[in-house]
Amino acid sequence: MFRKPFFLALLAVLPLTAAQAEPRKADSDGPSAEKKICRTERATGSYFTKRICHTKAEWDALEARSTADLDRTRAMERSRSTVGTNR
Repeated sequence: MFRKPFFLALLAVLPLTAAQAEPRKADSDGPSAEKKICRTERATGSYFTKRICHTKAEWDALEARSTADLDRTRAMERSRSTVGTNR
């Protein structure tokens, strides 16, 4: 009996909070370059997570560096695979 009034009150409040949150989404085009974005990452072989925070620009730079490192590693592997062959 106690849960039903609480549930009805919660249902009455939810549409109001959704309507208030809507204008904020319309004003912002996306995360600014200065705003911190936090992600939870887990190291390989570990169960423990670590929260890492960077700006959008820093995350983009990290992704670009990772992509460049991966491309360089793949190029080295391709060149090693052709070293011993008679072409």
